[in-house]
Amino acid sequence: MSERRRALMISPEFPYPPTSGGRQRSFHVLGALAKFYEIDLLTFAEHPRFEEQETLERLCAHVHVVPLPHHSKSPAAFLWRNLSRAIRGVNPLIDRFSDPPVRQGVREWLHAHDYELILVEHSWIAHHITEIKASPNRGALTVLDAHNIESDLWQQYFHQPSQWWYKPALYRYWQSAREYEQRYLNQFDLVLAVSESDAKRIERLAPDTSVAVIPNGIEIHQHDVNLDSGDRSPVVGFIGSLEYLPNELGLQWFLTDVWPQVKSRVYDAQLLIIGQGESKKLVQLCRTDESIRLAGYVPSLAPHLNRIAVMIVPLWHGSGTRIKILEAWANGIAVVSTSRGAEGLDYTHMQNIWIADNAADFVTAVVYLLSDKETRDRLSWAARQLVQKYAWPVIEGQLRAALGNHQSVRI
Repeated sequence: MSERRRALMISPEFPYPPTSGGRQRSFHVLGALAKFYEIDLLTFAEHPRFEEQETLERLCAHVHVVPLPHHSKSPAAFLWRNLSRAIRGVNPLIDRFSDPPVRQGVREWLHAHDYELILVEHSWIAHHITEIKASPNRGALTVLDAHNIESDLWQQYFHQPSQWWYKPALYRYWQSAREYEQRYLNQFDLVLAVSESDAKRIERLAPDTSVAVIPNGIEIHQHDVNLDSGDRSPVVGFIGSLEYLPNELGLQWFLTDVWPQVKSRVYDAQLLIIGQGESKKLVQLCRTDESIRLAGYVPSLAPHLNRIAVMIVPLWHGSGTRIKILEAWANGIAVVSTSRGAEGLDYTHMQNIWIADNAADFVTAVVYLLSDKETRDRLSWAARQLVQKYAWPVIEGQLRAALGNHQSVRI
């Protein structure tokens, strides 16, 4: 029997546990590649946790952790770090993974191992293509899984209302991310975008880039899902990492501009917020309202999803596709989202999702769906049919085809 070909995933974060949309995507892509390659994982951490590494070692031949330099979490240190980055014109995430010891750790691993395929997760560590091209692996197929378009995110942050004194820093971050993506994206043999809109953004940024659209996916369990929502209490749900700024900003908007009006019309409405991380501002908004439960990270979504009647996706920033919508669709939950929140999905307004792009429309949608079981069930039934195209076995097939069509790779 011939030896299995070798591949490497370089990920800026541990793909497990899958506590965010980005980690979920990376974890499933890693699992898909492990079926056809002997795969190694090169990742980064300031404080590695053994249990995470142990789980990933069941999929991977090797898991190697490059240490990240210690970053103080004190407000003063945070402010100084980011002021320095703004002055230098360096994007925060890019800067975090560009320290010389970090790059040296990547360089040493690449010089000690041979691969046919190297997959880099997230566009903000695309600069490691430099280490790849300078190593014995320069002939490997190089693939960047972009997840988001970072320059697009920073442009959105710059144009949102904010303190005037922060605008110059946001502008610098936006421009540096744009220049960074223009410099590095087309150095990869292939870039994976999660939606057609992201693919077009990549092609505008770096016209010579080869791009394939590989959507986000979801595990669709084969057990029966209860699509009759009649026995559910008026619980509104939000799922998403609160360490991701678009989630936090969108949720703050919902709590301030939408939720008080929903409660005034549906007196027993409750809001369940599930997701890792939380800011002081968010805690303060939730603390004074007994109708809101801030659950934080939960090991299993299943028991909580069974309680939710309506899922909200109040996002005004970001790119990619929202795994939180796929989660809701797969579990028979009606969804209310902004257009931005549903970007990249093959939806039809009022057929499988309710799109609301201002506070008044969002209030109307949530109140109506909490009060009208028939509409709720109609949306959730249609969404359950649509979500089948986003099942991970389908997405894996698309990934294999994209890699198989590129150069001489066949998996």
